[in-house]
Amino acid sequence: MSPMSPMSPMSPHDRRLRHGRVRVVDVGAGPPLVLLHGLGGTWRNWEANIPALARRHRVIAPDLPGFGDSEPYAGRVDAARYVETVVELLDQLDVGTATFVGNSMGGLITMEVAVRHPERVDATVLVCSGGLPLTSARHRLLTLPQARMMNRFLRLHAVRWVVRRSERVRLLLGGRVFHDARSVPPELLGVALRGLAGVGFDAALAAGAGYDARLRAPAIACPTLLLWGREDPLLPVAMGHELHRLIPGSSLEVWDDTGHCPMLEHPARFDERVTAFGEQVRSERPAS
Repeated sequence: MSPMSPMSPMSPHDRRLRHGRVRVVDVGAGPPLVLLHGLGGTWRNWEANIPALARRHRVIAPDLPGFGDSEPYAGRVDAARYVETVVELLDQLDVGTATFVGNSMGGLITMEVAVRHPERVDATVLVCSGGLPLTSARHRLLTLPQARMMNRFLRLHAVRWVVRRSERVRLLLGGRVFHDARSVPPELLGVALRGLAGVGFDAALAAGAGYDARLRAPAIACPTLLLWGREDPLLPVAMGHELHRLIPGSSLEVWDDTGHCPMLEHPARFDERVTAFGEQVRSERPAS
C-alpha cells in the first residue's frame, strides 16, 4: 500500500505480521519518521502531531502489540520482540531507514532498534524515555503498583463509562501523566486514558521495568535528541540526564511546564523541534 498524501486524513489500516494483526497509520511523503507510543498508548497519542509532521515526512505510527487495535503477543514479551515486530512492519512497508521518535516505552524500543539494527536508524528522538530500571523505592512502592491498578481499573466497563462522561475524573487521572491535563484537548485526553486499559499493559510493564539501558545506550551511534518534561511525574528528569550521559554525542532539552507527554502537551513546539532536528541531521550527513 502506498503512503497517503500529506493532505489525506489519518486512516489507519491493518498489517498481518508473524505474531498477528497490527494497526498502523502510514501517511505523508518524504524521509520516513516512525512514531512509537508509550506504555498504555496507541497511535492516537500522536494524532495532534501527525498532520504537521506529514507535511515533510512519511509518518508511520503503529499500535504496538497488545495496545489499541493491535493483537497482543502470545507468550514471551520483551524489548527484543517489540523491536523485531517494528522491523518486520517496516519491511512490509518497504521502509529501509527512518528517524525513530519514541515516547516512554516507545523510547526504550527505539534505543533497542538503534542497537540491534543500526542500519535501519538515521536518528532517534527519545521523549521522556523508558530504559533505566525502575528499581527506586518510589517506582517499586508507588509508580509500578499504581500503573497496574490504573490498568485494571480502566478495563472495567463502569469505570470507562464514568471517564467518558466526567471531565473532573479525566483531569484527575490525567494529572498522573501530564503536568496540566487541562492543556491537552479533551478528546485526546480521553484517548490517552482509554489507551491505559490495553490488554498488553502488564506484560509490557514487566518487560520495560527490567530493561537496563545502561548496558545498551553507549552503543547507540546515530544522532540522538532527548526531550524531557521537567515536571514528568512518571520518569523524573534525572533519568533524562542519565541517558544523555550514556548516549555518545546526544543532546538533552528539558521543557518547563511539561509532564510525561510533550507531544500532547505542546504539540506545535514538538512538531517544530522534531522537524528541525531531522533537517539538521540530514544537512550534516556526509555526501555519499
